Amino acid sequence: MRKTVCLICALLVISGCSKSNDKPNPTISPNETEKPVELVFENQGELVDDWSNTYRVMAHAMGGIDNVDYTNSLEAMIFNYNQGTRLFEIDLERTSDGDICLTHTWVDFKTKLTSIGGDEYAPLSTEEFKNAKIMGKYTTMMFSDLLSIMQEVKDFYIILDSKTFDVDSTNSMYSQLVEQINEVDPSLLHRFIPQAYTPEIYDVIESYGFEEIIFTLYHYYVDSDGQKIYQIVKEKNIPVVVMHMDNDWGTKVITDVYAYAKMDNNTDQFNIYIHTVNDINKAREIINKYGFYGVYSDFITEDSLKGSY
Repeated sequence: MRKTVCLICALLVISGCSKSNDKPNPTISPNETEKPVELVFENQGELVDDWSNTYRVMAHAMGGIDNVDYTNSLEAMIFNYNQGTRLFEIDLERTSDGDICLTHTWVDFKTKLTSIGGDEYAPLSTEEFKNAKIMGKYTTMMFSDLLSIMQEVKDFYIILDSKTFDVDSTNSMYSQLVEQINEVDPSLLHRFIPQAYTPEIYDVIESYGFEEIIFTLYHYYVDSDGQKIYQIVKEKNIPVVVMHMDNDWGTKVITDVYAYAKMDNNTDQFNIYIHTVNDINKAREIINKYGFYGVYSDFITEDSLKGSY
């Protein structure tokens, strides 16, 4: 395990997790990169069971930091956690060694988040990924690092974006994920919320024992029929549906799904989140005008949205 994560866990035990410690729990800004940074998860609490009726914001790729998005970094996670966010969406890839790491795509990682360059599509080795610094300063995360943090900080959930769009690749990724979770602590499984991109992929993921699965529609191009999608959601008892509203098509699909649920007097079965929304006024409109529950966001936090809708 990397020294960074060991340092984090030590700090969590000494200051963030100890209720008997009367001393202040200082947090040094992650922007102060000239000296070692003590990153602390502040205001830890109990895990909320009904997350989809509690939290309005899902932090996209761990949420943004310093106006930088898509980092999936340790610093971004802690920054957004300390702003009240408790739902974190992460992107998964494999290193050339076959280990699961957190990054959106290798192209983004090599060309936008770092200046590593080379073959844009070729994965780095595990060691290369661990040693890389995002934007020259932020810490990369392996899936194993995240599991270590989850053992110490117990009140957040992880939304999994595996980027696997067929049955075989989904089986491959989720079998490895679940095996790794079980090796560390099987009880952590209920804090992971996978995203399924099609009904077939939903069935595959469900077979691995996850308690709740999100149905995200951006890849489900086969049918824009809101009634058909609503029937899938109803039959599978899906708790959360996700879609964008970036164009007329996306807006029509998700509003039709909600309209059919209203006609069926069944809007309480599931909630709708919209991705990716960074304008807080747009987020308020999504909640107040459309009646949807929340948003995925890079820069809106749970605390900033709370009480503003």
